[in-house]
Amino acid sequence: MNIVPISIGPMWAIPTEESVLEFIGQVAGECYNSSMDYDRCKTRALNCIKRGHHSPWEHYNLTLKSIVDRGTSHALVRHRHCAFQQSSTIYQSYRNGISIVDTPGMDEFERACYANTEYTYLKLLEKGKAPAQARDVLPTALATGLIITTNIREWMYILHRRDCSSGGEAPRMAEWNKQLRSFFTNTYPLITGAFDEWYEKHPL
Repeated sequence: MNIVPISIGPMWAIPTEESVLEFIGQVAGECYNSSMDYDRCKTRALNCIKRGHHSPWEHYNLTLKSIVDRGTSHALVRHRHCAFQQSSTIYQSYRNGISIVDTPGMDEFERACYANTEYTYLKLLEKGKAPAQARDVLPTALATGLIITTNIREWMYILHRRDCSSGGEAPRMAEWNKQLRSFFTNTYPLITGAFDEWYEKHPL
């Protein structure tokens, strides 16, 4: 049994913040035949966020891949404005052992429970059960690959809706959201900051 960390990152090269702002500014300016000068596009795009005119931000999609536990994935796939692709427990088997997503404070008893689950799963495969049947004993903490594609407006909504920075009862979701925030803050600081200001004034 392996213990793996939560991770999140882009599937391929991510566009610069300047190119995103220019594109969104052009989209927002189409309604009024506005200037497509870069500086005006940048200002227009950020002003759209401040004014609550967020629909232009639905025109730019980003694809990120995560390694999360299946419990966290069950919550994330409820976001209907996203496209998802996920590791299948039906079509793949874990004959070399399962991977469990780490969580703060995981103790030896929990590790023993997961190890017992792995033993049971492998025994079912050994007895001829198909992966689609044996998977019923796999834990919610099982690591899964999850690819999410959605627009920037929805990413910002997820970032704030799934904010559980206090930890609470969902430490794995808190860690995933922390990494999502780190990605957007480091890659798109102006965009993320503008949406943060909006949600601070209009909390969910």
